[in-house]
Amino acid sequence: MKKIIALFAIVSVFGFVACNNAAETTEEGAEEAVENAEAEAESVLEEAEEAATDAVEAVEEAATDAVEAVEEAVEEAAD
Repeated sequence: MKKIIALFAIVSVFGFVACNNAAETTEEGAEEAVENAEAEAESVLEEAEEAATDAVEAVEEAATDAVEAVEEAVEEAAD
């Protein structure tokens, strides 16, 4: 009976150690996943910022061109 209890205790210890190691590995993987997600989010944010800047510049240029075209049309109509 003592041998069975001792074997059960050994198996239980191995089980606890295995679960603890798996939990640590999972935590490390989760931390790495969070870091990767943060890096990806920063990258996407930078790309979005660049796209917004480009869009603003394009709108500004289009507005300037439109104003110039209207001014030219007004000058031609006045002549």
